[in-house]
Amino acid sequence: MTSNSFPSDATLLHVNNATVPFFTYFQEGIEFISFDTSTCVPPEPMVNAMIALELLDAPTKKVVMINHRSPVGLLAKVQPFYDIEVSELDGGKLQLIFSYKEGMSDKVDLSQKQCAG
Repeated sequence: MTSNSFPSDATLLHVNNATVPFFTYFQEGIEFISFDTSTCVPPEPMVNAMIALELLDAPTKKVVMINHRSPVGLLAKVQPFYDIEVSELDGGKLQLIFSYKEGMSDKVDLSQKQCAG
């Protein structure tokens, strides 16, 4: 693993409107789309996560988000539509892995990229 928590074979993925670099890599036939918003301030983590989730369109893909804390607003908005694994990384950062949920992920509305407020 590289210092940014992504495998050394991860390649840069161009994603329109993203404010942080996105990377893609494959493990065991699954494409992982990863990004790190741990140094960002709101609304950047949610905006980037919503952009990434738009790319999560099949069971063979997963989105990996590294953040400095639990993105409560994001989770409230998308939790019913994805399987989400949360784990703590060294230094207290969180890694969230979003997986496609058959019959549900296609129903999520990702058009509102920021928390109402």
